[in-house]
Amino acid sequence: MIKPFFKVLFLAISCLLISFSSAKDPLEEIIAGFQRYISEQPQEKVYLHTDRQTYAAGETIWLKAYLTAGPFHIPSSLSSTIYVELIGSEGELIEQHKLFTPDGFASGQLELSDSIRSGNYLLRAYTNWMRNSGEDYFFHRPIKIWNSQVISKPSTTREIELATGKVDIQFFPEGGNLVQGILSKVAFKAIGENGLGKAVKGKILEGDAVIAEFESNSLGMGVFPLLPEKGKTYQAHLEGYKMDLDLPAAQESGLVMSVSNSGKSEDIVVKIQSSENSQISKISLLAQTRGLVCASSRADLANRVVFVRIPKKEFPTGIAQITALDENGIPLAERLVFIDHQDQLSLSAVPDKSNYGPKESVLIDITAKDKAGQPVIANFSLSVFDKSQVPFDEDHETIQSNLLLSSELQGQIEKPGYYFNLENPDREVALDYLLLTQGWRKFSLKKAQSGELPKPAYRIEKGLTISGQLTDPKTDKPIASGTASYLSLFPVSESRTTTSDSQGKFEFEDLIYFDSAEVMLQGKLKNGKSTATVSADHTRRTPTLRYSILPFFSTPTVLEREFLIKSVERKNISRAFDFDEDLIALEGVEVTGTKIIDQYTGPRIYGGGSTKITVADNPALENLQHPLDLVKGRVAGVQVWGSGDTWSILIQGVSSINSSVEPLIMVDDIPIPIQGLSSIPVLEIESVSVWKGPDAAIFGSRGANGVLGFYTKRGKVQSSTPNQSDHPPVPSGYQLEKEFYSPKYEAQKPPQPRPDRRVTLFWAPDIQTDSSGKASIKFYNHDVETVIHGLIEGISKQGNPGTSRFSYKIGK
Repeated sequence: MIKPFFKVLFLAISCLLISFSSAKDPLEEIIAGFQRYISEQPQEKVYLHTDRQTYAAGETIWLKAYLTAGPFHIPSSLSSTIYVELIGSEGELIEQHKLFTPDGFASGQLELSDSIRSGNYLLRAYTNWMRNSGEDYFFHRPIKIWNSQVISKPSTTREIELATGKVDIQFFPEGGNLVQGILSKVAFKAIGENGLGKAVKGKILEGDAVIAEFESNSLGMGVFPLLPEKGKTYQAHLEGYKMDLDLPAAQESGLVMSVSNSGKSEDIVVKIQSSENSQISKISLLAQTRGLVCASSRADLANRVVFVRIPKKEFPTGIAQITALDENGIPLAERLVFIDHQDQLSLSAVPDKSNYGPKESVLIDITAKDKAGQPVIANFSLSVFDKSQVPFDEDHETIQSNLLLSSELQGQIEKPGYYFNLENPDREVALDYLLLTQGWRKFSLKKAQSGELPKPAYRIEKGLTISGQLTDPKTDKPIASGTASYLSLFPVSESRTTTSDSQGKFEFEDLIYFDSAEVMLQGKLKNGKSTATVSADHTRRTPTLRYSILPFFSTPTVLEREFLIKSVERKNISRAFDFDEDLIALEGVEVTGTKIIDQYTGPRIYGGGSTKITVADNPALENLQHPLDLVKGRVAGVQVWGSGDTWSILIQGVSSINSSVEPLIMVDDIPIPIQGLSSIPVLEIESVSVWKGPDAAIFGSRGANGVLGFYTKRGKVQSSTPNQSDHPPVPSGYQLEKEFYSPKYEAQKPPQPRPDRRVTLFWAPDIQTDSSGKASIKFYNHDVETVIHGLIEGISKQGNPGTSRFSYKIGK
């Protein structure tokens, strides 16, 4: 259990320090509640580092997941499963993967379909344990995906610049409320139609009189002073807009809390002032960071004003919540401030040269140190990309801004990296504006004072769960007290048995498996002699999405358009040079012989369909992971999204991705549920046929939404039907991490003819510094003369995050 600090110094104008009066003092109860919270229900956080921020259809999103637990951001040993999701602009789930993280680190990839539509998408990550706190605690990262089809659109003024120029503005008095007769600081935040901050300026009016002026920063935030008087109302007039907005009404009595947090001072100075008619005579003050209570005490407000000086050294780096409470523990005012001890990792990544030739090798030396300059053992991920080919936001989110800022606040934070970039001279002021206008989301004082923590509805997962039901193969009725058996041989051999309940239900928890095809389930009746039918539950349990995805404007910028044009060039290069370089190309070979007739004799009673894809003897298709990958981006009018057990298919004629209309799925002319496809190895599929439009009429009403037919080489479907008793398909396992392909251009070898236009030159998700705090990475450039940008980020065993950037040139 973490022991809080209780040291606070007072500079008093008639200030009296009062000790705690009893064991049931509300302040003591709140402090005890926070202690229970961080010890019994430690909060997990997930952060994803991706190789870049913008992608084209058909590309791969490479990612590294960092999972931390508790107030000090120690790499988590609690959960072993991280859920990573790609969500579309309408809130639809495009892909979901499960990453195995035994030590707080995991890496994986999201492979984008060639047919994915242009739009704003959302990367979401969480653990099952994090669901107890709600979606506000999940990791969210907006990303933009472009499909090359938009290149054909005329390049006009961006749709984002709308003529109406509407703006939404909100006002936030410091501490929470305006009180008549007390000078207060009022913060404001303006949001444009695109959902981002919008620069505004205007005047504060009392009737026709101008009493103050205000102007925001580039992110749409700012402050102005206001002394509200009894019987008067105030309005804000925005220049350039035909709108006057009412300011929040001032209370007749109460108190106002203002905070000074100068970066040059070693203390936070808190001023609390009450109105003349206020009945509040005594207050409590409590300051906490991520559940750690760092300072607390009580003071007398008999003379209506008190100053409190709190040493910053009592706080860890991050957001501190300072709250004034009455004698019953009811919050009266609250303020968020950021404490920055500059104690994050000192991280450097230095190339061995500043200028390189095309396809030349690059060596990056990495060094990690703590604030005192001592070497640190830490885990990092590195992305190296061509900055000229892809849009890049210099103030994007990093692990540092996420753990210390974004994960502590409600809602979306625009340009979170801006507040940690030392090159921005106004970053501290801008950060204070943000904390005045952004909502607090952490464990509340009300919950802490209640004395009881809510019972977690979601457990800590140490592995995956398989649940299902046993039924009698003759009567199809549930089997009570039957035996369900689980067997997996990879990555370790494991077998388990369990007994079904009165409804035939069974469940296995904390399983470790990757390839679901390697998992076997079997069932027995109560007597243990007869075989039961086993069906695994494939129900998708995805948390409700409450995060707002920004509107998408389909006209690309000049840079985005150039990125798309080059993405088409890269695909054309891949197609032109997509051959095995170890093979020998023969010239003028003439082959004569007799055509071999298709020997497949399995069921095919519905004809060839509208489109047929031959899979057999095509290595590019046979090596795909899932049968539906065979259709992705290869059949006009057919759209496929998903991964694992979660797939959505639309065949021409269906107008909405939210219509929940699925085509008929068949294997060797036998209808099966879509989940049954996951158990069919692609290597055993001979061909795929698609029926759409009038061609699907042969299926009657079953074919109203189109039909997908998969034909195996042996014409058998025993393993594809989940209702059969032998080895039914189980939910997808953990994602198998793929290795990022990085070509090697050795000097002694002849130059390769294939052009190299990679956007992401190198991706290394698992870099570990040694005891001297050092590591090194080697890779090869592409053949474009440009500027290369590198970003490395990660975290130490002690929970200190760090980021660093570097750049170099490629030229002759």
